[in-house]
Amino acid sequence: MTDIDVIDTLIQRVRDNCPGLAMVDEAWFAEPLDNFDEQTPAALIYLAEDAARADADTLRPVQPVRLTYGLWLVCKRPDFRPQRQALRDTLIGAEMTPEHNPMQYRGGQTTDIRGELIWWREFWTTDTWLR
Repeated sequence: MTDIDVIDTLIQRVRDNCPGLAMVDEAWFAEPLDNFDEQTPAALIYLAEDAARADADTLRPVQPVRLTYGLWLVCKRPDFRPQRQALRDTLIGAEMTPEHNPMQYRGGQTTDIRGELIWWREFWTTDTWLR
């Protein structure tokens, strides 16, 4: 069975295409944000869900799967809209591998505002096959 998670490719794509970000990493491996002046804007990405889209095919061992990735954008207020747009320009329709459908935006929300910092989280999906 091949691992269908494309988080490394996703992180590298954001690093390559969003030069305004000071930090891009996998959320649970990232160093804590201690120095917001040096570490933001930051994009911290994680696999949020791995869900079956239908039953497995009985004639061959495959099943459609949707991968949902969460993306935290942490930045100061003046950086918010330009960095959010840069992320969206980078991800909408992006093909992570030939076996994955293009990335689709699923929604986002502000989760916290502290002083001049905004904590925004949005979700992106790609469909593939579990083999």
